[in-house]
Amino acid sequence: MKKTIFAIFMAFIFLAGCGQTSEDHTSGKKEEAPAPIDAVIELPEKGEPNAEVAIAVTVSQGKKPVEDASEVKFEIWKEGKKDASEKVEAKHSENGKYTITYTFLEDGLYHVQSHVTARDMHTMPTETIQIGKVEEGLHEHSEDAAEEGHHHHGEVEIQLEKPEVIKAKGQTPLAVLLEKDDSPLTDARVRLEITQQGSNPAWVDMEEATDGEYKSDYQFPSGGTYTITIHVQNDAGLHEHTEVEVTVE
Repeated sequence: MKKTIFAIFMAFIFLAGCGQTSEDHTSGKKEEAPAPIDAVIELPEKGEPNAEVAIAVTVSQGKKPVEDASEVKFEIWKEGKKDASEKVEAKHSENGKYTITYTFLEDGLYHVQSHVTARDMHTMPTETIQIGKVEEGLHEHSEDAAEEGHHHHGEVEIQLEKPEVIKAKGQTPLAVLLEKDDSPLTDARVRLEITQQGSNPAWVDMEEATDGEYKSDYQFPSGGTYTITIHVQNDAGLHEHTEVEVTVE
């Protein structure tokens, strides 16, 4: 009889402990994912040749300034001359702002892209500035070329292949084609950084299917406009990246 009572008592203690553990577990709050970083470039719409132009990018996270970005650079190139781009390290000033002064030497349309790395996140917004006289229609041509998803970076040609129509919540096949010196670039590490305004980036590792062709599927969670940043690296020290915008229905 005593053994029976003792067994019932121990079972009661065990069940009570389990209930307390379950309660503690359910009452614990889930850790929220960190807010994405945001970068806004500030520069005038127009400038003059051989005159200094102040360029800044303000970096924030969740509406709070980011004062500890690990790297902020500006990449600047004249329309149609991305291969000859120049990168300039920015200096931190205050309130999440990182600045440079730059002198444009010739008339033309220029692209200014900030490369911001902070808190294990990366973003690369781009703006344009007109210096002196610009050939009519050049700005529209620049926008059309960017939408094609076909970019030259240094010696590497990067092309994103995707379906004409992309549907949310379905597996979307994506492919990146890489060429260097008119030959397929093999044995590269290719990652896609997929972001939508206000959301954390999703990272997709791609596999080389054939020489110079890297493939992966991705399921876009909802409709809208996404930015796909293609990161390309290899053991020879190559590190290139470019951005492509896609629309998801």
